[in-house]
Amino acid sequence: MVIPVSATVERRAVIKQVVLPGKVVAGTAFAIKASPSEGVDRLVLTATPKAIGSVVTPGQLVAAVSGRPLLLLPSSVPLYRDIELGDSGPDVTALHTALATFGYTVSSTDKFDTSTQHALIDWYRAAGYEAPTAAPSSKAIKPGDADPQRPAIKESSEGVVFRWKEFVQVPGDTGTIAAMAGNGSVLGEDGIVAQVRIADDSIVARADVVQSESFPVSGAVTVRAGSAVLETRVVHVSDFLEGDQSKNEIPGKDITLAVPPGAQGFAADQSVTVTAGNAAAESLAVPLIAVRQEEGASYVMLQKSGEPQRVKVKVLAQADGWAAIADIDGLAPGDEVQLQ
Repeated sequence: MVIPVSATVERRAVIKQVVLPGKVVAGTAFAIKASPSEGVDRLVLTATPKAIGSVVTPGQLVAAVSGRPLLLLPSSVPLYRDIELGDSGPDVTALHTALATFGYTVSSTDKFDTSTQHALIDWYRAAGYEAPTAAPSSKAIKPGDADPQRPAIKESSEGVVFRWKEFVQVPGDTGTIAAMAGNGSVLGEDGIVAQVRIADDSIVARADVVQSESFPVSGAVTVRAGSAVLETRVVHVSDFLEGDQSKNEIPGKDITLAVPPGAQGFAADQSVTVTAGNAAAESLAVPLIAVRQEEGASYVMLQKSGEPQRVKVKVLAQADGWAAIADIDGLAPGDEVQLQ
């Protein structure tokens, strides 16, 4: 007597997939630091207008330390000295370009003139602060320093100056606040006010040469970490890398994937699985050996009470010993089908 062997109909994703182990790599962070100005005994964070997760761009107020603002300048402006009325140089030229980009009017000269002072006044006031002024020993106005389009601001001894320590920069000129010291806190000797993330987190997985063919740049991938699922894309494939047995690294190529900002469940250093392609849609599925053929048509033998019933099916895909079949009346998850 032959006892028929059966299997249960399931609903699952059936697709030939390449799966790699990977890890979340923290993005690059840059420390914004404050420098003590003359007359400041210690650095105290007195205003934090930027919350964690906020984007910072040139022209914005990042924070205030010991009552004075830290304004973000483009990295194209060299910061190495205070600038007073009549000064000129590459830093002044770059400062003029930056101020014009922010929407402030400056003269076409390469000198720090009264139009530059007015632009600084407007920028500081937009941030809620007064622009700094020079000590009484400041330089006197020389012919050509004044802007004929605007009246003088003050006597030269009280003129507005550019205090380089009140400005900060970040590589690439933009980033996201990843950490910020608490309002009212005394900063350490390093003067770190905030950490700005200038590159997003990423996921890196090592693939052997054959596997790497399933991960082209811009190709879709599915990443899983526990119950968290992320649909993303390949942003970079490295050249061939030698393996390192001491680190359990196989020879092959590193596949780098983007982690969109705000993605939940993918913390730095977390282990993940990386699957080529988007997550496959689920369908009815049976073991491949349950599918029979007759005259080019596929069918399964449904085992219910009484005699087995032949049910015609349409096979959608095959992978790993399973067959995906289209939904059909009379066949549902939990049914038993005979194996050949």
